[in-house]
Amino acid sequence: MSDLVTIFTEIILPIFVLVAGGALLEKRFKLDITTLSRLSFYVFVPALLFKALVESTLQFDKLAVVAGFQTALITAMFLTGMVTGKVMRLGERAYPAFLLAAVFCNSANFGIPLVQLAFPDNPSTATGYQAINIMIQNLSTFTLGLVIVNHGRARIGESLKHTLRFPFIYVIVGALVLKYLDWHTVVMNWPWFWNPIKYAGNGLVAMALLTLGVQIAKTPRIRRLGALVMANFLRLAIAPAIAYLLVRVLEMLGLVTAGTMLAQLLVISAAGPSAVNTVLISLEFDSEPEFAASAVFYSTLFSALTVAVTIFLVRRYV
Repeated sequence: MSDLVTIFTEIILPIFVLVAGGALLEKRFKLDITTLSRLSFYVFVPALLFKALVESTLQFDKLAVVAGFQTALITAMFLTGMVTGKVMRLGERAYPAFLLAAVFCNSANFGIPLVQLAFPDNPSTATGYQAINIMIQNLSTFTLGLVIVNHGRARIGESLKHTLRFPFIYVIVGALVLKYLDWHTVVMNWPWFWNPIKYAGNGLVAMALLTLGVQIAKTPRIRRLGALVMANFLRLAIAPAIAYLLVRVLEMLGLVTAGTMLAQLLVISAAGPSAVNTVLISLEFDSEPEFAASAVFYSTLFSALTVAVTIFLVRRYV
């Protein structure tokens, strides 16, 4: 029990203090969430990902493992959510919102500070691995996610065009190329370039969590209680359970070593709440956006408990 309390106070509580701070600021000042999101999306997230990848001790063969794992997890969650949604006989508008909430994880605003706090001895490498999770999650959200809300009729060309606007894709690729060519030390010796990257990157955790607090400050009315509970259960409990099974498969294949940071990170990163981007998609295509907002809010709220338990179990059994 003392270990669980330590996990909560040292990892979970710092995250939610800043989230609560963002919520309080929104209640008091009615902040412009679009501006905050754009600052995070176009400045702070790319800067931190670039900084983390350049500074990290990543093994390139493991990056492919992370990408494959994340793809398999999203596929498994999609199939699980699809079957569950059909059994629950959700309506045409509610079913896509339910599926989005269950499948896609908040891998950036929530995931980055989570892995940094969970692995304080090597936060750059943890963030580097998480960068691949972020890339696969976001690519999937704006391709598979658009297919889901369009009931299988999304135009792949339009989806890819939307996805290719994301700056983090080019940042991740650029940083990995520099690492592969062993040129990363060159850019780190350019103060005019590297220092602004460091300053912006170091601001991401606070900015991301405050922004997340602002986003969930307006507590939505509970819509479709049964579906909401099941979506949260799939996202917060079933997703890390499936991640654990996938990691065991990777261990049997010799692709991941038990007890390593990578093995543990893959499971912990899968335990995050529903992605905020799912609300944006639901709004854009009028697919129960109130339900999507409720799923994000309550999955974030209950993740304070479920993520702490996940970390506690991972440190013992993964």
